[in-house]
Amino acid sequence: MRSWKSTRKRWEIKYRDTGVVSLQEICREPADSIQKGKIVVQNHIKLEKTYTAYGYEYSLWSIDGISLPKYLQSWAADLPDDKRVRVPVPFSDLWPAWVRNLDWEGDVRFVWKAIEMDKAVLPLLLCPDDADFTCIVVVVEAEKTEDFVYWNKVGFVLHDREDFAEEKNSGILKLEAYSDEDWEKYGDNIALEEVNSPAWCQWISENWAEELYRRRMNYTLPFYQTEGNVFWMKETGWVFDRREYESMVEEYWELETLEQVERFDFREKLTVRECANLICGLTRHGREALEEHLRDFQEILLHIFAMENISKPLLCLLKSDPAPERSIQIYCKAIEIMWRYGDEAVVNVVDVTILEDLSDENNLWQKFGSYISEEFRTYINHEVLTYNLMMGGVMPL
Repeated sequence: MRSWKSTRKRWEIKYRDTGVVSLQEICREPADSIQKGKIVVQNHIKLEKTYTAYGYEYSLWSIDGISLPKYLQSWAADLPDDKRVRVPVPFSDLWPAWVRNLDWEGDVRFVWKAIEMDKAVLPLLLCPDDADFTCIVVVVEAEKTEDFVYWNKVGFVLHDREDFAEEKNSGILKLEAYSDEDWEKYGDNIALEEVNSPAWCQWISENWAEELYRRRMNYTLPFYQTEGNVFWMKETGWVFDRREYESMVEEYWELETLEQVERFDFREKLTVRECANLICGLTRHGREALEEHLRDFQEILLHIFAMENISKPLLCLLKSDPAPERSIQIYCKAIEIMWRYGDEAVVNVVDVTILEDLSDENNLWQKFGSYISEEFRTYINHEVLTYNLMMGGVMPL
């Protein structure tokens, strides 16, 4: 093995064709060179719980046992003085960009779309005061292959060349980014408008989540990926096993989703549309499921949508051994939300469709009962099983 001029460190080396061997000490080479030689230096990424200066708990990435803010802090100490670049320290106070309670839904959609992309400059940390993409944004150049995920370099966005006028034109009026479905939906209405027209202003006020998501995908992401718009602090060359990485991503989504359903509070009755939005937010690809449902039926048929996206997946989870506790909790909490906050039509879906589906096999039915509140169990036992004739013979929970 030829020598490499860089810091020596303990690494695990993975040969694609010959399996895994461990070397006590080797020198490190940039990830692209290693990949060409069919050798990949493998790092490990996990989530760890931490707290903000204000006492809020959240999840952060730990690479090889060291949290990302600690890496950033050490790299910042080695940076040369540059009046053009103001290093955003302390990094431990920054807010994860992957959380699902950012101020704007369009920003959440943007981040999780970038996470799924095979190659992107991916947001990691944000200013906790703004919790958006107008202030501090720490990013990583991420790239996926079939077997590995590369975090090549980490830095933060330089905003001095951002053009708000161009951004405004990159939302619903970015016609070159339209899909066939977009043309069918918007081609004879909002697509004909101009920025700042009364119709445009009204549309974006009523559809801000969609407008912001389009701006982020059509302007913000390309801006990040344009040379000179990110100050790269460190070429990390981190390489993760793709299965381990995707497992971490799914864990992050589930932790965020479980927190959302546990803290759910709605002052008015959930309508069918609002309930569908709740359901599609339970999984990373729920929005696509709702869009497909609308294409098939031209309206939300909540009994069908809930059966496909709550009853069926929950039954599969309840059958699993070992049981994926967090995933089951998410679905069960969502069902309780529908029952507790839903309007008459939504509660009817719980009583007639979801509970009937879950009660077909008594062992799964009883297992479901162990995940719900005593109040909900009492309602099911004393009201649903009494008045829903289709559930005659079903055992109480």
